[in-house]
Order: sequence, then structure tokens, then C-alpha cells
Amino acid sequence: MYGHYSYPFSIESGGIKIDVTEENGLYLYRRECCGEVHDNYIQAKNGSIIINPVEPVNLPSSVTSLLQVKFKNLVVEPQSVVLFYLTFPIEIGVFLHAGKNTELIDVFSVNEQKYSLYGSPTKGTIVSYRESDIYRTIPETDIFKDGVLSLTLINSGKDIANVSSSVFDGWGMKLYYNDNCVSMVAEMNLLHNNTAETTFLNVPLIVGMNKSYEIYTSRKISVTKKSFLMELGY
Repeated sequence: MYGHYSYPFSIESGGIKIDVTEENGLYLYRRECCGEVHDNYIQAKNGSIIINPVEPVNLPSSVTSLLQVKFKNLVVEPQSVVLFYLTFPIEIGVFLHAGKNTELIDVFSVNEQKYSLYGSPTKGTIVSYRESDIYRTIPETDIFKDGVLSLTLINSGKDIANVSSSVFDGWGMKLYYNDNCVSMVAEMNLLHNNTAETTFLNVPLIVGMNKSYEIYTSRKISVTKKSFLMELGY
């Protein structure tokens, strides 16, 4: 389902149906997913539709740009680097490309949105929330439901660290996909006083993956913040 489409067209996969049909001189975009139907009229006759995974912090709108992935406690030895894999919830974006412009027309997910509070009740912040197992090899996933997050954990200090969550900012997310996997690649640097910094790398998990068109790019927002400082523990 992910990819670029000239319309009219109709596709169905993973319980999701998307079609664009001609109607009274316009084009009707319709998406059916999880019992919900979303319609848009499209005026552009020579456009195309882009469907790809997007930053998993867009639903519902304007709640938070942060994603917390919680996992079983991992004891990390001093001055070490460990690579492992987590999962994250998929959100799917649909874009209209016409001329030189690309505009988001729909975003949806087969997942139920979950939220939590990162930090204390008085100083915490709302985050989109996911619990994940820890994998040492790339896990098999449903590409419409779960993505794979490759995380390199760096402990440059002289003390043992206990890590059970990572928090990421949607502004820096870089998603890639192929027919079998949706992925992001990130690093988490452990700092002093139980703080850490997470950063996304603009590289595919697997050679040959396609890069997703990002929602922030479509909105022509200049992204300067590439990392997130976890000041409230990990």
C-alpha cells in the first residue's frame, strides 16, 4: 500500500481501503479503516497521492510531539555501547502532490492512541506512549501497525546505568520503509544525573529502503531541533 499513486485508483490491504474516484468533475478521496470513513474532494486533475508512514505523534492532533517507548529494565555496564531493537506504533499519512506542492490530506492509524506522563505530576509532560519488548535482532512486524526502532545506547560514564525507557521528539524523526518493515534509527546517549539525549539518524535500517515524506516537511516547517534531552530520567 505504501507508495505513489496516480488517480483514479483503488487499493486495499491490512484492513485498510483507499480509493480515489472521479465524481462530477472532481476526484473523491475515500479512506476506510477500523470502521471509520474519511472523505476529501480533490480538485487537481493531474496530481498524485503519496501514502507512507509518518511521525507517530500526530493523532489526535496537537496533543504532543513526544513519543515514550517503555521497556523492561536494562542494566548497562560503564563505558559501553549496546544495540537493540524496539517497536513503535505506526501512523499513516496521505499526501496530495500537485505541481510543486505537497499537502497532507489524511492521517490515520490502526492503533489505539495511548498517552502517559513523562516525569512527575508537577513537572512532567504528556507523551505518546508505547510498551515494547527488547529485541536483539530485527523483529517481524505488521507494517501497518508496528515499526522497528533501532536504538544504540551509549553509556560513556563510569557507573552502571539502569534504563527502562526512551523519549523521542517527533521533530527529529526519520522514517524509512519497504514491503516488509517500517523503521527509524536512533541513538541514546546517557549523560550525568540520570539524564540522556536521544537523536535520530537520517539513514535506513536496511539498504534500499524508501524514505517517508514527513508531515513537518509538507507543512514547510523548518526543523532545527535534531535531538531531545531527557531531563526527567530514563
